[in-house]
Amino acid sequence: MTPSETLTKIRGRFQGSGLDRYNITVVVGDISYRITFDPDSFVVYRINHCKGHKHHVPGWPVCLVTKDAIFEECLDASLGSDHCSCNLSIDQWLEIAETGFKK
Repeated sequence: MTPSETLTKIRGRFQGSGLDRYNITVVVGDISYRITFDPDSFVVYRINHCKGHKHHVPGWPVCLVTKDAIFEECLDASLGSDHCSCNLSIDQWLEIAETGFKK
């Protein structure tokens, strides 16, 4: 599936809920993530609360879908085995996002 098709699929998944833009924070394990979606992108950003790992950065993207690109941290050979890797796929993030909106 192309990046554009994937973004269209994500839009369709949230169409019925009336959400065309959102920004929520979820906690997975003990780690906070910001999930944002707008007409141009779906982004999951890990929030670094400076607990020893990568303390010099405020956070980093772990999943990104635009019409031109898809990035999944868990699928990147150099990042997927990193001890800070989220190890969650786009589909898993979508499930988490849907659950977060129902709260």
